[in-house]
Amino acid sequence: MKTILQIIIREFIRLKKRPTAWVLLFVIPIGVFFYLGAIYEEGAIKNVSIAVLDLDHTDLSRKVISNVEASPKLNIIQFLNSNDNINDIFINHPEIKGFYVIPKNFQKNILNGKQEKLLVYTNSSNIIYGNLIYKEAATFINTMSSGINLQTFKLNGIPHEKAIKMVMPIRVITKPLYNAYYNYLYYLVPGLTTVLLQMIVFLLAARSINSEYSNETYNALLNLANGSVFKIILGKLIAYTLLGLIVAIFIFSVVHPLLGIPSSESTLPFLWVVLAFVIANAMLGIMISTIFKNEAIAMDVSFVYNSPAFVFSGFTFPIMAMPAFNAWYAQLIPYTHFLNAFIKGMEMNTPFSFLIQPTVNLLVFFLVGYVITVSIFMFRNKKVAV
Repeated sequence: MKTILQIIIREFIRLKKRPTAWVLLFVIPIGVFFYLGAIYEEGAIKNVSIAVLDLDHTDLSRKVISNVEASPKLNIIQFLNSNDNINDIFINHPEIKGFYVIPKNFQKNILNGKQEKLLVYTNSSNIIYGNLIYKEAATFINTMSSGINLQTFKLNGIPHEKAIKMVMPIRVITKPLYNAYYNYLYYLVPGLTTVLLQMIVFLLAARSINSEYSNETYNALLNLANGSVFKIILGKLIAYTLLGLIVAIFIFSVVHPLLGIPSSESTLPFLWVVLAFVIANAMLGIMISTIFKNEAIAMDVSFVYNSPAFVFSGFTFPIMAMPAFNAWYAQLIPYTHFLNAFIKGMEMNTPFSFLIQPTVNLLVFFLVGYVITVSIFMFRNKKVAV
């Protein structure tokens, strides 16, 4: 135990002399985490600038415009005219994210019982703007359509209560759970901070063994460990696991609360999953460091392996909808399994029994990393002995 403690302390001293370690341990957790929080501080888009082109100029078209103006998330900044080239609106006016076109004979066709269309143009290079503008249009147009049908039924002598039921035979009531306000701060920042946690631990550990060779200190380490490969791996693993846990605790106890991200009563029990996540990445980083003696190559491999973690995890796009190869590759990244546990354990507050499978998957990563690392160590030591 004394030897392992000496290896741990020795690793901390070596990290202290490494500038990149300072960046990973201090600049990213303190600077980048809060910077990401500042980006999404608003949580959601509260106001979108739009334009309106009214080709009808009737009471009904003006009522449509009044409904648009009444929408809390839409702000009409320009009224277009028939001389404007629709195809150039977004190019000449980048501040406009979308516009509504009320066609000619809009009121006349509706009063004659014909179906009419409200044209919605959106700059969907940003799908958030596009979805919001369409959603707002669908909301107030459905309300207007119901009102028109209601008046028609009443004019035909149908009682008010019965007319309402005929207009809206089915009511849809939505109850969003776990992020009821569709707040992007609550949605994105936990994902970004935890995926960066994986990268921090992995990249730190990816120089743990090969740096011993490049600095010609491996023999000294081997002597300190009395020739025990197990002690070397365990000492370094504990060192990087401790650092990863410190960063993780900083995320959940400092970063998230200061940014206003709701905490969960499952945070403390979830630390067991965090431990499995950190130890898996620390072991994989040590494995890469053992395979590649060249530090630069090891860091490049680590970056290539970790960089797609956020995209492939299913956080931004469902894994089930990905091509087969991508869906398969997603399972080879620890963050995919951690995210599965995070959503269930932290956001949905499910019992720990629902987290067993993703936790076991994370431990499989640890086991694979350990077996490969030990095998390489034994092969190299045997080769040196020969």
